[in-house]
Amino acid sequence: LQQLLQYVAQGATHDSGEQYDAPKCHPDTRKQLLSNINQWIKEPDKETGIMYLHGPVGAGKSSVARSVCKEASQAGYLGASFFFWRGSQDRNNAKKLFPTIAYQLAMLNNVLSGHILAEIQMNPRLVYDASINSQFQKLIVEPCLKFIKSSQPPLYCVGRVTIVIDGLDECLDQSMQIAILKLLVKAVQCNGFPLDFFITSRPELHLQEVWGTKEISSVTQFISLSNVQGTSQDIQTMLESGFSCILNNCRFKAALKSVPRPWPPLSSIWKLVERSSGQFIYAATVMKFISSPHHNPNARLEIVLGIQDSRNSSPLADLDLLYHEILS
Repeated sequence: LQQLLQYVAQGATHDSGEQYDAPKCHPDTRKQLLSNINQWIKEPDKETGIMYLHGPVGAGKSSVARSVCKEASQAGYLGASFFFWRGSQDRNNAKKLFPTIAYQLAMLNNVLSGHILAEIQMNPRLVYDASINSQFQKLIVEPCLKFIKSSQPPLYCVGRVTIVIDGLDECLDQSMQIAILKLLVKAVQCNGFPLDFFITSRPELHLQEVWGTKEISSVTQFISLSNVQGTSQDIQTMLESGFSCILNNCRFKAALKSVPRPWPPLSSIWKLVERSSGQFIYAATVMKFISSPHHNPNARLEIVLGIQDSRNSSPLADLDLLYHEILS
């Protein structure tokens, strides 16, 4: 396992140090969405081995993926996770994906670990110099199928497990993104294959074209975050919770002592919800800016509310204005 560990993207897993304190869904938001995803994960005889969640930048895909990982891990349904990130040489590299997943699977089950390590012993180059096709077949597919044929108990206590792959569009090479999808589709079509895949990405054109093919759509369940109901209410809940935390923080007690209650007024929260245009990243950025421990929260809220509304129809236009104000 030490040899395999050398070629693992350490910061890519949901429980890595790099993911510590990374945003997850607020407990009172995305309830129906997360319920639907978790129900799919736990379904033993599902017709689709892949679930694909897509949405624009800032819609909260990674937060959903982290929440899914947390609950699936606690319930015993998580096989592995990989969070792509364009800004990391480890996490934007397709050749790190399958060794990282294989390592997590090896840690999950001793018998499966033996099959994976046997492949590496026969061909050590698998983990650092093989194509992603060879990596996937030799490190994941063949060991899993050998495990199933050996009449062992289930891979894990719950039977099937799910692999979470977040931000596929942040893998640097578009051809690699497409190749990964095709490999996963081929695998879930294998009789008895014990892994399912939950994947998130932006709806990039080259990926949408692949998802639209009959071969892939027939084994995939699609969820568009743009069509999820209740997003504005969820953003309002997130904002209200954030402001409540500020009010109850003794650090801000003196600064907010003379501020009229309720703070902030509901009209201000509604204005922030409207400006978010369904993008959780706007609300998260606002709360991070206002809750700075070295500034007056009310003064910072007034700065945000004082930004001139954008006339641009883009849902990210107000976010651009917010960043411009923060950086200035």
